[in-house]
Amino acid sequence: MSDQPHDAMTPPRTLLRVERGEAGRVLRELRAQDFVFTVLEREQPSSRLVRIRLSGNGFLRTHAPYPTMWVRLWFADRSGTGAGHQRAYTLVDPDVPTDTFWLEFAIHDGSATAWALGAQPGDQVEASLYGSEPSLPGCDDVDHHLLVGDLASLPAINSLLDALSPAPTTVVLEWTRPDDRALPVRVRDGDALRWVRRERDGGALLDAVDEVLADLNQLGDPALGRTCRGDRPNLLAVPADCPRVFAWGACDTVTTRALTKKLRAAGLAKNCVKTLGYWLPSTQTAALTG
Repeated sequence: MSDQPHDAMTPPRTLLRVERGEAGRVLRELRAQDFVFTVLEREQPSSRLVRIRLSGNGFLRTHAPYPTMWVRLWFADRSGTGAGHQRAYTLVDPDVPTDTFWLEFAIHDGSATAWALGAQPGDQVEASLYGSEPSLPGCDDVDHHLLVGDLASLPAINSLLDALSPAPTTVVLEWTRPDDRALPVRVRDGDALRWVRRERDGGALLDAVDEVLADLNQLGDPALGRTCRGDRPNLLAVPADCPRVFAWGACDTVTTRALTKKLRAAGLAKNCVKTLGYWLPSTQTAALTG
């Protein structure tokens, strides 16, 4: 389903202000920048996802986009009290000349989903920019990329796949419903994609990462009769034929903490690991970025 695009010259509908509460006060003290975006069109490519194209109303003309860039949107609580809360979403396919971009909403029971499902061309939404930063590798000579996430972080993973070097990339994605696996993942020739069903509160995803790391540790020069595995596996170790790996991960907060420890234990340098908790497992809602 796709709604007709909104003509940029059409007067926007009334913006309903959201009471931001304590979170808003903190962001103001941190000098977060505020914006208003306008809905241009909406589409629903699957039962699990809503995509909305928005006008930044000048946002992209003053803030150059980068892979994994995200913004915080403000939504009113459905109780009707006017109380609001924030959810953050990755910019998808930002286009600076037209100052437009897409946001993708994983469907779950919450105020953000309710807004996305009902959004019409001309609707406006308040947004804040604070905390987003580039997530490309800070290490040199990367031989392999490892991207780990789920439906909430898929937009960020796709933005990385568009920007990473041609080095092979392994993508490990967690799914909860079968049609999650039908969503587009922008893997390239030579990349590997592995879908893992969510089990044991993220445990199955971590097991899959273990398997990928073990495979990378086995890489080496067979002619020399050696691999990268040793008493203490280290993906950045000498000999030089061991691969240098950049890893990026964003899952629920608990799984992300375990993933970070696992990647560090594998020997990846601090500047070769980028992780961020995207949602709270206690609520099953996107809590930080989408």
